[in-house]
Amino acid sequence: MLVNVFIIGIGMIGGSLGLSLKESPIVNQVMGYDTDKTSLEKAQQIGALDCSVPFEEGARQADVVFLCTPPGTYPELITRMRPFLKPGCIVTDTGSTKQYIMSILGQLPNDIHVIGGHPMAGSEIKGINGADRYLFENAVYILTPREKTPDYAREFLIELLVATGARVKIMEPARHDELVAVISHIPHLAAVALVNSTGGEKDALIMAAGGFRDTTRIASSDPLLWEDILFTNRNMVMNKLDGLIEQLQDLKLALAREDHEHINTSLCRARSVRESIPRVHRGLLPGFCDIVCIVPDRPGIIAHIGAILGEKNINIIDIEILRVREGDGGTIRLGVLSEAAADEAVKALQSRGIKAWVR
Repeated sequence: MLVNVFIIGIGMIGGSLGLSLKESPIVNQVMGYDTDKTSLEKAQQIGALDCSVPFEEGARQADVVFLCTPPGTYPELITRMRPFLKPGCIVTDTGSTKQYIMSILGQLPNDIHVIGGHPMAGSEIKGINGADRYLFENAVYILTPREKTPDYAREFLIELLVATGARVKIMEPARHDELVAVISHIPHLAAVALVNSTGGEKDALIMAAGGFRDTTRIASSDPLLWEDILFTNRNMVMNKLDGLIEQLQDLKLALAREDHEHINTSLCRARSVRESIPRVHRGLLPGFCDIVCIVPDRPGIIAHIGAILGEKNINIIDIEILRVREGDGGTIRLGVLSEAAADEAVKALQSRGIKAWVR
């Protein structure tokens, strides 16, 4: 069965879905709708869409609908599409919170298969210009089917998402929201508080080294998007904020009473828990192992590293330039599939005079 996919909202997520789903052998065509005509034109130019269609026409033809707009727009979109959806159509989304969204999607009739979704991937490049065929590769993709959704519809959506390279995980909406509050929403608010605590003083910002920048990087995200996320998961976020405040208050009191032992215990516990996090950079599932290497700044150095690992049949899954001093050298992070591959890669790189180690 070849299906028609209708993507509503052609930004970074919607565009990336289009680029990957167009390569699926079970997709007939990928249709798109967006109020921004420039985004639609760009999406067709880069091959993310087969065509742009009026909203009602896309809803009428769709076998699978992806909502890739801010959750605050969902009530209106559901109302608009409801009269046109055919029985058996799958409606899913890409929103960052699931209890609120499932309550909205739950307003659709029982013969429409509702499956909430959240791809744990993103890019600092916003809009269709940030679209990437491999954005979801090895990323966790959470699905939250409603109870009445049949297994065959859930399995079909999973099969469809295989084209994106994502790792699908089924989860209850409440459990999803609890976890993202801890690993995403609270860290975002912490980054906001840290940045705002500087007061924007120039001296403080000049002294802000890599650690501060890395810790607060997420504070640069779209404020309107995050306002929407935080309020749609408000109760979970407030609950987890209480826990963070308690932790900070505990540390403050320990400092006030000069309790070195308590501070040391807290620092050691945090380090131990932090080091137990799986060596993975995309989502919730283990799968990558990191290598860090120091290389000279010269043309072709990344290709040279790739050739060394290629000789050992080691595939580079992820790569990131961490730091560079122009004319001197830099530090590169490489992701490989396993610790065994990482150990072999380090030996190969070191044998060729490149400083490398497993992170």
